Amino acid sequence: MAAFEKRFVTLEDGRYGRLVGAGDPSAIRIEGAAGHGGLLALHGFAGTPNEVRILTDVAARLGLSARAPRLAGHDSDVRHLMKVGWDDWLSSATSALFELSDTTAGRVVVAGLSMGALLAAHLAARHAERVAGLIALANATWLRLPSPALVLHLCEVLRPFGNHFYVPKASADIRDAEARRRHLTYDVTPIHGAVEVLRAGRQVRAELSGVTCPTLVIHGALDKVCPPSNATRFANALGTKDVEVAIMQHSGHIVSADSDRAQVARLTQGFVQRMIPRM
Repeated sequence: MAAFEKRFVTLEDGRYGRLVGAGDPSAIRIEGAAGHGGLLALHGFAGTPNEVRILTDVAARLGLSARAPRLAGHDSDVRHLMKVGWDDWLSSATSALFELSDTTAGRVVVAGLSMGALLAAHLAARHAERVAGLIALANATWLRLPSPALVLHLCEVLRPFGNHFYVPKASADIRDAEARRRHLTYDVTPIHGAVEVLRAGRQVRAELSGVTCPTLVIHGALDKVCPPSNATRFANALGTKDVEVAIMQHSGHIVSADSDRAQVARLTQGFVQRMIPRM
């Protein structure tokens, strides 16, 4: 733990605390045909809506409305991310679900990456009347041992510096070199928020039996953050038997942007097309 604490950085000298990568970090809003349902895509912790754009692009091709909100605290200043947690992110996701389902007068496919998959699963369990289907990419219900799970557990218990510190982020867990270079994320990880993700995983594990809608689970075989075994553990814990599990053999954690992203898009499109009669 002492060695880990020595890695912390402050943001006072201006060297850290920026979004790095390429692309537009703004929320995504697509208006489809009136009277249809839609797709809600939720990005991961310390990410941006850009990392789930592949999902909203599928909705656009199918003529559906789509939303990918920028979750609470995920703006240009990483210090704001230190001040929020699960309840704030859930508020962002719930508001987006209600707005989309009310606007389209239909049900919604909810999808998410990593922490976004936790939010999507929670929405599917708690708001089944608004949710037609669930897509969980790189779900963060369990984190990889020993790191980051054990490190974050120690931070949760010992609370070094009150967990109000940051550690530098080397790069995103993406095997495609060009996609990794372009991926939009912060150059540091706020430990307070990362601990919130750890806690959220425990909460959502207890809620999975309440998910009764059809579900697509996608995970990268090379994921260094959330073990590939999450895919089957997540699927087996669901309250629905209508579940498909797909392992992307050449992808890491950000499976929506990695080497198998074209296959992710095809699987997503097939699943959403199947859900359209339910919307």
